[in-house]
Amino acid sequence: MINEAIKVIDFLKKRPMLFLAVISALSVLLIYYSFFTAIIFAALCIVVMFVLNYKKQSGVLILCVTLLLITMLSAARTMNSIDRCEKLDGMTVSGEFLAVTVSENKTDRYLCEVEVLECEYLKRGDKLQVFYNGPKIEMGQSFKARAELSKITGEISVKSYHSEGIYLFGDLSGIVLTHNTDFVLNTINGIRTFIKNEIFKYFDENEAATMLALLTGDRTYLSDSFYGNIKSAGVMHVMVVSGMHLSIIVSFMLFAVNKFMYNRYLKAVVILLTVLAVAAVCGFTMSIQRAGITYILVALALFIGRQAKAENSLGAAVSLVILLNPLAIFSVAFQLSVLSTFGILAIALPVTEFLSKKEIINNKWVLSFVSAVLITLSALLLTLPVTISVFGYVSNMSLVTNLLISFAVTLALSFCISGFIFFPLRNIAFYIATLIVKYINAVINYFGGVQFAVTYLPEWVAYLSAAIIFLILLGLVACAKQDNMLKLKGVINKKIKEGGAKLKWPFLKKKR
Repeated sequence: MINEAIKVIDFLKKRPMLFLAVISALSVLLIYYSFFTAIIFAALCIVVMFVLNYKKQSGVLILCVTLLLITMLSAARTMNSIDRCEKLDGMTVSGEFLAVTVSENKTDRYLCEVEVLECEYLKRGDKLQVFYNGPKIEMGQSFKARAELSKITGEISVKSYHSEGIYLFGDLSGIVLTHNTDFVLNTINGIRTFIKNEIFKYFDENEAATMLALLTGDRTYLSDSFYGNIKSAGVMHVMVVSGMHLSIIVSFMLFAVNKFMYNRYLKAVVILLTVLAVAAVCGFTMSIQRAGITYILVALALFIGRQAKAENSLGAAVSLVILLNPLAIFSVAFQLSVLSTFGILAIALPVTEFLSKKEIINNKWVLSFVSAVLITLSALLLTLPVTISVFGYVSNMSLVTNLLISFAVTLALSFCISGFIFFPLRNIAFYIATLIVKYINAVINYFGGVQFAVTYLPEWVAYLSAAIIFLILLGLVACAKQDNMLKLKGVINKKIKEGGAKLKWPFLKKKR
């Protein structure tokens, strides 16, 4: 067990940004639950930074320690803001606010997220989740109102709202709309409205609701029964715009660019603009932030002509998200996005590569199918602890449903985007997309509606599954290490046989 742990540390040393992400998440947890322990941890980080500098280690390690310290300071500042806001529980304040999300109609009241522009006791930039009777406030609209403040209660709700930077609820009254609007938010709202109107114009109602959720993550128009089938079928991630959706959209845009010319700088610009546009339209959710930052790093790598390791890119993206919003680690969407991506990188891709290189599977179609199964299984496996602890059940239909609709989702998004870009072909593109979405809805309704679709499990199973996953990852790291050593041994033996340098290695010495 100790040897496997050493191999894991060696694996992380070669991927410093991934290591930084793990340590950053641990440091934020320490600050959240025990500020004194976090201070000791910070002191150790400072000592390590000075030691590394004294030993003249690589600048990457020093950069990681520095970023870790900044992350801890950011987390401490966040905790201070939470304490400041929670002290206002029960108070009524007056001020000017800005709606930063679309107002949702919840029975007889509206629900909206607002940002403070000017208010007594609250600081500019503080976020509130507010409830009000009317008039409806559009995204990007500023208004004056009185807000009766109340702190968030319930452990799950607290962590969920805190991960979004919301520390208080507000019950609004005396709303007076102003003539001030935020240009960026107002433009984004206009684009979202245009997309919604066009989809509902060309698609049937049920298909339009699904297509809107696939494209923008807006699940407002999904029926309760269909939403329940989505959860039972284990395809909730499909209706949350994340790395999968972003990769499809970015790939489509790059395919269009490559048809006309190939230029790495142009590709980088296209990736950057596409990521910003999609993230803005989808509301900068935690999952899209993680995926977006990963693609931005890919764009930067294209600019400088370097190719980073996928695990390092993932680690860098997670580290930056935590740096900007330390409590993002409590976001379920963020956890699922990171774990599923890491599962694909750590399990599915290496195993697929092994099967291909060793020629265990020679047929490319069979290999593609096996790869799809491995990708789905690895994503499900790594997200299992979160799924069980948060939802209390696992979907028995998830593997089958994901395999049946994954390619269909790609096609639906591709044709829908084509309809928006190539206006003369909109009717044809949207008609084909409608047929594909009908198929997606049928699969979800069938597999999500069966009696044995889900299995409810106790919370201790989540911890057991986390331990099993850890052991699997240890085994994979150990196998990779052994495979690398065998390759190195084979190369050196070949050099010696060919009359090359007489290199001496401990493991090449013959036993006497």
